[in-house]
Amino acid sequence: MARLRRPTPRAARPDEGSITPLAIGFATIALALILLAALITDVWLAHRKLFALADSAALAAAESFDPAPTPEPGIVLTDEGVRTAAAAYLSAVEVPPRYTDMTVVGRSPDGLSAEVELRTAYVPALLSPFAPSWIELEARATVRGALRL
Repeated sequence: MARLRRPTPRAARPDEGSITPLAIGFATIALALILLAALITDVWLAHRKLFALADSAALAAAESFDPAPTPEPGIVLTDEGVRTAAAAYLSAVEVPPRYTDMTVVGRSPDGLSAEVELRTAYVPALLSPFAPSWIELEARATVRGALRL
């Protein structure tokens, strides 16, 4: 009969490798994923803040109307008036310093609405090899003006 061999105890077997390179590799990948997640969150929050600025600028532009030259009370918004009011609002509020080269496009498509579009180059807070030194962001908001008596 064949004799069954007992397995040798774990302490008696020699180690043939090291887990250190594997741990370093996993730590590097984990750190890269954490940095990427932080960068994506930063850009998402910057876009949300830019949208809030566009929304507020459109609201300020919708409130800067001229009275309508009609017998009934009404309002008239012009492209130039919307653009000027939006630019004045953005110069009055504090725009984050990481927004560079901001352009304001304002128009009134129907004379009753104010549409504001903001475009900017955003410099991320966390520069990493996964992101360029700037990212273009764009936000558009439309607000309808109304006159209630």
